[in-house]
Amino acid sequence: MGAPLVSVAVVARTVAQLWNKPLVGVNHCIGHIEMGRLITGATSPTVLYVSGGNTQVIAYSEHRYRIFGETIDIAVGNCLDRFARVLKISNDPSPGYNIEQMAKRGKKLVELPYTVKGMDVSFSGILSFIEDVAHRMLATGECTPEDLCFSLQVM
Repeated sequence: MGAPLVSVAVVARTVAQLWNKPLVGVNHCIGHIEMGRLITGATSPTVLYVSGGNTQVIAYSEHRYRIFGETIDIAVGNCLDRFARVLKISNDPSPGYNIEQMAKRGKKLVELPYTVKGMDVSFSGILSFIEDVAHRMLATGECTPEDLCFSLQVM
């Protein structure tokens, strides 16, 4: 990923010099949140910021963003992607969407281990559990893939 970022940075600096414009650094995460503030008109939002690599509870206060909680291991997006691979759920259009659709048909709640420490959360326990026991549970008829998707959504 380094080479594409370096090449784009060179182009950005060149264009800024050619047009005599300042080059302003922007935090990617805050860019997403600010767009939401602009669209909604929110003045002091509390945000659940979820992306492939981030899971954070962020609040805006006194002209600053503060992280109140976050994942202590893997992000929820990573957990969903790996969960889908274990259950052989399609990536088309996205694993998260397909998990949600399957969860609507789930009937049985399977206890999944999860950890909350203050405002921080952990998703690795859920993922390890699924990786360890999903095939056995499905093979013995203890649950269906839809039940596991339902359980993941509820937990």
